[in-house]
Amino acid sequence: MKKKIFQLALIAVIAQLFWYCANVGMPTGGLKDEDPPVVVKSTPKANALNYQEKTIYIEFDELIQLKDYRSKFIVSPPVNEQPIVEARGNRLMITFEEDLQPNTTYTLDFADAIVDNNEGNVLDNYSFSFSTGEYIDSLQVSGNLYDADDLSPSEGVLIYLHNNLNDTAIQTLVPIRMAKTNSQGRFNIRNVSPGKYRVYALDDANRNNKFDQPGEAMAWSDIIVEPSFEYRTFADTIRIDSLETDSLHYYEKLVYTPDSFKLFKFQHDYKEQYLTSEERNERAKLTYYFNRPLEEDAQIALTGKEDLSDVFLMDRSVKNDTVTFWLSDSTYYNQDSLSVSLSYLMRDSLDKPYTRTDTIAMYFFEVKEKKKKKRKKDDEPEPIPTIQLKNMKNKLDVFGQFHFSLSAPATEFNTNAITLFNHKDTIPEEQPFEFIHNEEQILNYTIKSNWEPGVKYEMIIDSAAIFDIYGLYNDSINSQFTIKTIDSYGLIRIQVLNPQDNWLVQLINRKDVIVQQTYIKNESGKIGFRYINPGEYMLRIVVDKNKNGQWDSGNYYERIQPEEIIYFPKKLNIRKNWEDNYGTWDPIQFNVDSFSKQFRKPKKKEE
Repeated sequence: MKKKIFQLALIAVIAQLFWYCANVGMPTGGLKDEDPPVVVKSTPKANALNYQEKTIYIEFDELIQLKDYRSKFIVSPPVNEQPIVEARGNRLMITFEEDLQPNTTYTLDFADAIVDNNEGNVLDNYSFSFSTGEYIDSLQVSGNLYDADDLSPSEGVLIYLHNNLNDTAIQTLVPIRMAKTNSQGRFNIRNVSPGKYRVYALDDANRNNKFDQPGEAMAWSDIIVEPSFEYRTFADTIRIDSLETDSLHYYEKLVYTPDSFKLFKFQHDYKEQYLTSEERNERAKLTYYFNRPLEEDAQIALTGKEDLSDVFLMDRSVKNDTVTFWLSDSTYYNQDSLSVSLSYLMRDSLDKPYTRTDTIAMYFFEVKEKKKKKRKKDDEPEPIPTIQLKNMKNKLDVFGQFHFSLSAPATEFNTNAITLFNHKDTIPEEQPFEFIHNEEQILNYTIKSNWEPGVKYEMIIDSAAIFDIYGLYNDSINSQFTIKTIDSYGLIRIQVLNPQDNWLVQLINRKDVIVQQTYIKNESGKIGFRYINPGEYMLRIVVDKNKNGQWDSGNYYERIQPEEIIYFPKKLNIRKNWEDNYGTWDPIQFNVDSFSKQFRKPKKKEE
């Protein structure tokens, strides 16, 4: 019995020791796999000649899967039917759905669509080539595609080569070679034969490899390319630790040219004009919303009373995509139902302008607001509504202007009843000013003057100086505001080398809004921007060919390239009460590749 107990105890001890040893540390499975899949064999072999079959087999050293291949995989030259692409275990199978062209080099470009099954390691920029003829074309054309308006890399855009050098080839013919840009906007058109080509980029909306819709963003180069190759010498720096010196080693490398081609993508102004909606939320106010800015002023008339030309006052939005017509005659705006004829410019399918006229019924439904019960004396009269000013600020920039607006158009505005005072001394002093009425946004007014930093100002408008279309008038108005102090701003200076008279220098904030801009007005190229609010900015030059004070997009139909943009190669951090001198800037040395890589990311495509 004692022997059995001893044996059982011994077994328990051994089991406990075994459990302890087994749990000292869990097995990790080795180092994490960070290597992409590797091709081990294929049918046919890479760059094979005289291959006539419709199926390609590519085998890898591990299990694989395809990621977003439908948007990334392309065949060059383009085919009518996309091949069937399947990942089975460690093998990739590509099956063509049509006969292949004779004596043609085919490139299957997967970009970064192939990943391993376990860790998702990407096989980047993978392509497979073969020929149906006796030779395989081996030249390449490489470069980058950027958005023309801000030099962001343009991702997922098709790049075409056309050996037909006619300008209309992109509109009528399918390209002979093609590629797609990656996340850095980089493209590499492989297996190109010797010859002369035009290069295009296209966001191909209808997937027919032709620029046949003005809504498709595109780019083209005026340069005709002739692909070639050359050997270039490169320096490789190797540090010799024992001597703590650098030793330069040189080597030669085969380079296909052009390898740094630049394209700048833009979109045509293509949207047709149409009326999206209308409303009448006040008796005298008829508002019409359009999908895009109007090219010319819309016209309106009361149906059957077209001769009454002075009945309406027109007010436009800043973008001119919303138009409001105010009825100035109570005889008509007191009617709950009005029929109007609205005319506006449109363009037909051939981009020719024509006038469209809509007859629209405009209804007003009065909703009575519930009045809050409030105690009042029996002899206390009901308050009379008066005109109130809107959209006023109590603090202005030194270079700013004092703005205010009305709720309805004024039929009378006595500007002599306006007085402006400054309070820089104990006794207020009358300040000269310029009164500006915006004729396009008729509800808006501006007081412009030479403001002094840190000074308090007061605008007084006498009672009954303003009457509006509803017959309301104003009580006496007193509005006060202060100009920011000098020490709340920053100042920058810079000297632009070899300036051109059409270089428009723009200071842009983090939201890409132009804060200040100026042409370079002297041969020295010295410019400065004063009264800048603290923050992060960028500086750029627009090569303003038509000198209209803004950047203009391109137009392929008229063979006009978008205007060139050159950025200062670093951000500006403006500080309070600080002057920054950024030295000299040579725009000729601008490197768009390094700038875009450092400061830009691909934009998300609109659905």
